[in-house]
Formats: sequence, structure tokens, C-alpha cells
Amino acid sequence: MSWSQKQQTGDWYDQMTVLIGSAIRLLSGEAGVFVVANEAFDPQSSPEYVLYRVPEPALPLLLAAASEGTRPGSAHPLAINPLPPAGLLTVLPGLYDTDMEQAQGNEAEGGAWEAGDVVHGEIVRRQFELCSLFVHDPVGMLGYLHFVRPAGASSCFEHHDAQQGALRLFIAQLAAGLRAALKARALVKEQGRLAAIFKYSADGILTVDNALRIIDFNPAMERLTGWRENEVLGRFYYEVLRARDLQGNEIGLQDSPLLQALAGNTVANREMYIPARDGQLFPVRVTASWVRSAWGEPMNGILNVRDITREREEEEQRSTFISVISHELQTPIAIIKGYASTLARPDATFEPASAHTRLVAIEEEADRLNRLVGNLLYASRIEAGGLQMEVVPLDLANLIESVVRRLQAKAPDVTVRLDIPDNLPTVMADRDRIEEVLQNLLDNAIKYSPRERVVWLACRATGDEVVVSITDQGMGISLRDQEQIFQRFRRGRDSSTYSLPGAGLGLYICRAIVEAHGGHIWVESTLHQGSRFSFSLPRVEKAQLPMVVF
Repeated sequence: MSWSQKQQTGDWYDQMTVLIGSAIRLLSGEAGVFVVANEAFDPQSSPEYVLYRVPEPALPLLLAAASEGTRPGSAHPLAINPLPPAGLLTVLPGLYDTDMEQAQGNEAEGGAWEAGDVVHGEIVRRQFELCSLFVHDPVGMLGYLHFVRPAGASSCFEHHDAQQGALRLFIAQLAAGLRAALKARALVKEQGRLAAIFKYSADGILTVDNALRIIDFNPAMERLTGWRENEVLGRFYYEVLRARDLQGNEIGLQDSPLLQALAGNTVANREMYIPARDGQLFPVRVTASWVRSAWGEPMNGILNVRDITREREEEEQRSTFISVISHELQTPIAIIKGYASTLARPDATFEPASAHTRLVAIEEEADRLNRLVGNLLYASRIEAGGLQMEVVPLDLANLIESVVRRLQAKAPDVTVRLDIPDNLPTVMADRDRIEEVLQNLLDNAIKYSPRERVVWLACRATGDEVVVSITDQGMGISLRDQEQIFQRFRRGRDSSTYSLPGAGLGLYICRAIVEAHGGHIWVESTLHQGSRFSFSLPRVEKAQLPMVVF
């Protein structure tokens, strides 16, 4: 990678250009390039150059000419090679081509002639030479300085052998300046890396001074808390982050992570709650540390904050899964075992009607177990992306009437009122899958409406979709539960729902089926007043969608 003087914008490049340009002029040179040694800067980086009065097209020619000549070393740090007035010089404006007026002006002013100057109608061609200077210091090599100067020219540092010490002193001074510039460049790059880490870190990072005033607040911290950096800079950090323990009690200043770390205690992955700007608490895991001076005095405190809301939700989901599944499995198993044990007693005699009642109960609980296991397997297939469908034109009205007839035969005390227009268009769907959706939604409407055994089912065509709505007058769903009701193992949090059977998989399966068809499913509900579940299906087959794992 290379830079010309026009391309240099950073302070480091300006500093290096001035330094290299001054060195070339002191050595009687006109133009040149400094090739930075990788070991002097960054062994993993590409070669870097600093150009002085050299256009980019001349750079390969200049480096090729330098590599073909005598290479300097520590014993003889300056190597001089003749350079013919062609090739390289043709792409070095100012060294080769000059118009007559400029040349005559140079002559009149007593100025130096350049190669290619035109004086009194004659072209004066001058010979140039390419010099290479080995730049090093006790630490190691910094690089090579290749420059072009008129043949025979020399600097005050190289008049005769007695002054070789002057050349070495010049190299030492140049190396010191270059070393400082390279270190400044390294610091700038390191600062850039640290700034990128700070800016793009997924964890929130907050830093304070020794008075606990906030001096840094990264974008992740802004997203977590809702505060903007310009709003919190300079504020006492405890005013912004009043942490609470896992029981919800406010943590005092002395027990806050930064104060604990300042006191010498290890604070790593400590779990607590932090309030957002609107007061909402969210669980985090924090690590606190302090940067200290050489004398051990605290300078800056650093607080790393990791949001663990998702982890908590996953833990809660696992806990819910275990409790729900264990309850849903144990209840029918206990009923089946109890009735079977009663019927199997050798000393017991039963009336045919009594025995029939017990056998029917065993069959119902076995069906309940079968449905539960089937739903678990269904959910596993959805997770694995294995939901296969056969999408064909479907007469939705006919399917709804068929499902309702079976439901009322099974539960005669339930009334389902239909509102289906005569001209309801067909949809593109898998009949068996949509039947499962209708069955699940109707079962839920009846199960969660213990008093009002009336359900309304309506259909309407809207644009390129058909919308099906199932309404009940049951216990309803809170707004918070409505946001999560379609997730796995999620059920309403109302205490009355826990006594009803269910594993929280039905609506999750409904959502997966409907969205796999390219439709949507949603709920509108008021607590204690009832719910309306609606889903849409496309009237034409949509492009094949990838299976989404929820």
C-alpha cells in the first residue's frame, strides 16, 4: 500500500512526509521514497511507503531501480548507483522536462539547471544518480530511503571519510524521528482498534473517573438503558444506574459493583437488575474493574454489563416445560392406573354401566396422552424444519362445516354459530394442516369458556386473502400474555388457567402452520371478556417459504 503527498490526510503521514522530505533535501536529493521495514512497524501488515515528490506511476520504477543496484548495509549505509536520463526520469516531472521560459528564468536568476532544461535553444541533459540509505538504530532496521539527486552531488555529511561519523549521526537522528513517528502511528492504530471494540461491543461498557463520574458510555449501553451518551456524561454513575439485587431490593452505593471493585473485591459475572430510563428492570451480569496508576492510585473504573434477559427467558421456558409436561403426563397416567387397578381387582364385581364408565375414562385419558405426545413430536418437527405440506385449492367453507359437525357430535352442549358468505373463495392450503388449526382454536375457545358454551366462527375475503375468526366469551388474555401466547409452552398467567389441561403447544403449532402457508395469526382479547383468534390464508399459492424455527 502506498500514499502520495496528495493522499496524505492524517497527522502521522504529514509528519513522516516532512521528515522524509527534509532528509532528502539535506542529502541533496530531489525526490524519493522511504520504504518502511515490516519489523519496524507491524510484521503482519503490507509494505508501507512514504513518498516525497514522487507520483504514484514512478513508484514501481523507482523501487525496481533501487533493488537492482548496490544495497547498503550497516557497514556502508549509503549506496550510490548511476541512473541514465531516461525511463524513470520521464515520469518525474520537474526533474526531466522544463520549458524554455522557465529554464531561461532559472539561468538568469543563477538557479540550477534541471535535466531537460532548454537554454539558448539547446537542451542541457544532466546525469542523475539513485542513492539508497540504510536507516537503522540500536533497536533494529527501520527501512530504506531511496532518493534521486544530480550525479556528483553530495551533502555535507559525506564529503570524505573523516565525516562518515557525521553521516552516521544524521542516520541516528533520522532514525529517532522515524521511530517516534512510527510509534505515534502504532498508537493511533491501537486507539482505533480500541474505539472499534468499544463502539461495536455487544456488551454495555461504562467507564468512570476516580470521582465516579461517567466519562464513556458505549452504544450497547445506550440500547440497554435508553440513555444517550450526551445525557449521562459527567453525571454521578449511581444516579444513572441504581442497581437492584435478585430479590428486587435496591443496592446501596457501598455495595455497588464499582465501589466493591475499588475496595479490592473481585466483581465478575455478578447478577443483578438494572433499571432502564423508563424504570423497567432487566436482568444483567456485570463485571467491574479499575485501572490504577504506577503508584496504585485508582484512575478509571470500567463496568461491563451483559443483558441476560434471553437467558432468563430460556431458563424459564425450560422450567415451564418440565413442570407442564410432568403435570400433563402424570395426571392421565394416574387416572389410567387408578381405573385399571380397580377393574383388575379379583374380588370386585362391577355393573356393566359402571365398568363401561371406567373404560371410557381410561380411553379418554389415553387419547389425552396420545395428543400430548403427538404435539411434542409435532413441535420437534417444526423445530427441525420438517413440516411438510401438500398445498392445493381448498374449499374452506366445506372444511369448517365438517370440523364443526364433529365437534358438536363430541360435545352436544357446545353451540358454534357460523358466519360464512356463500361466495367464499377457495384458498391455497394443506387440508389436514388447516384442519388442525381449526380444531386447536375451537378446542381452546371451548376449554377457556367454562360458563358460556357459545363460539362464533366467521370468514371474510379481504384482497388476496381469506380471514377466519373464532370468538369466545371466556376468561380473556392479558396484554402481556398476548405478546407471548404463540410461543412454545406459553399459557395465560391467570390463576384459573393452571387448573385446565394443556402443555402450551397448540397455539405454537397453529402459528407455525399458518405462517408456513404465508399467512398470519393474531389475537384480540380483553381480560375476563373473551378473545378473538384470527388467521389469514392466501387465495393464491405464495412462493415457497423457508421453514422458520420459532
